[in-house]
Amino acid sequence: MRNRFIFASALPALASLATMALLADQLARRALEDEVAARLVTAAQGAAAELRGADLASLQPGGEAAPGARAVRERLGGLARATSTWLVVLRPDGTALADSDGKVRIGQPVASLERDRAEIARAAAGKALPGARLYEGEDGQLRKAGYAPLTDAGGRVVAVVGADGTSASFATLRRFRQLLVLLAVIGAAVGAMVSAIAAVTVIRPLSRLADAARRIGRGDLRTPIGRRRRKDEIAELRDTLEEMRQGLAARDEERETLLAGIAHEVRNPLGGVTLFAAMLAEETAGTQAAPHVARIQAEVGTLTRVVEEFLDFARARPPVRQPVDLAGLLAEVAELVRPLAAERGVEVQVAGQGEAQADREKLRRALLNLARNAVEASPDNGVVVLSGRRGGADDGGGAVVEVLDRGPGLDETARARLFRPFFTTKAQGTGLGLALAKKVADAHGGTLSLLPRQGGGTLARLTVPER
Repeated sequence: MRNRFIFASALPALASLATMALLADQLARRALEDEVAARLVTAAQGAAAELRGADLASLQPGGEAAPGARAVRERLGGLARATSTWLVVLRPDGTALADSDGKVRIGQPVASLERDRAEIARAAAGKALPGARLYEGEDGQLRKAGYAPLTDAGGRVVAVVGADGTSASFATLRRFRQLLVLLAVIGAAVGAMVSAIAAVTVIRPLSRLADAARRIGRGDLRTPIGRRRRKDEIAELRDTLEEMRQGLAARDEERETLLAGIAHEVRNPLGGVTLFAAMLAEETAGTQAAPHVARIQAEVGTLTRVVEEFLDFARARPPVRQPVDLAGLLAEVAELVRPLAAERGVEVQVAGQGEAQADREKLRRALLNLARNAVEASPDNGVVVLSGRRGGADDGGGAVVEVLDRGPGLDETARARLFRPFFTTKAQGTGLGLALAKKVADAHGGTLSLLPRQGGGTLARLTVPER
């Protein structure tokens, strides 16, 4: 977003600077070219006025050394020095008669003037005019030419005089161009810098609001959004987000109060049922009613666990992070799940090292749910592995905890719905275990994924990033 903002702000400014620079260059070039063209046409007209048609009649091919040819060259040389130009006399067909430097041969075309063939023809028709365009001479300077007709006593055009020259102002024009380019670059840099500063003033508060929104999404409804620093639309967005946080926090508090009341009302009779079921089990020990009483105790235990899991899932308290030793935590989870594993003939192995910055109780509950699922999914004599380690670059740092089993795995349909509350693939289950584990991972800013394990089974991976 910052780059798009800078691009959108700097591009129009750069385009405007480039357009203005180009326009200024063209206007300056045109004005200077017109001024030089007028001077050269005047020089050509002055030279034409100084020469006579009779002086040119004796000029024949190969006669460069003749007295008449030398006289014409000397006169052209004096005029050229006076006007700081190169003067050349041409026949109407464009071939040379004489020049101020003595470089051209009589009757030969002048290669450097081929570009102005149309202008020379028009001058031969009796019109004084400048050359077609500026060109770069052998000395690297910009030059231009002007042409004027030379007439005899009867007014007939017998030759064309060309004046070719440059101006010191052309060097100034080049420096002016370099200055324009420099100003355009500096302007673009300044525009980009100003745009970057403006972008930061917009993006930084938006980033803070985005962080606050992510905190709210993870269940942290107790941390207020930063104080109001502006008086614009971003401030209104901050106020709206803060109002939303307060509303969600109030609703969450009401929900927790309601659930706590329900739990209290349900736990009281459950406690009594558990007590009397235990007494009944003692009285009916060894009788035909004993299995039925055991079934009652098991169902009461299941109902108690459902109430506990439901309350755990409903609570939205943010995690209280602290250093958690992964080896100790996994060993504790293994001990809690081993009675269930012993019933099913499953071995639980632990391999943990390092530590995680996490809420220990929340992480323990999440891992306990994952371990129970792994044990229940494992075949007889199966092995469930609980492992923990520091995360690498691919895991985003922090800690990675994995629970591995050799169960039947999950099909694509079940995998797509795994973390939905009350969805389960087991005959008996609340469907809240994985949802609760996913909620714990999200609250820590981490991830929970269930992946196919090589060789069969499932790998549950829970990541806990640094703060």
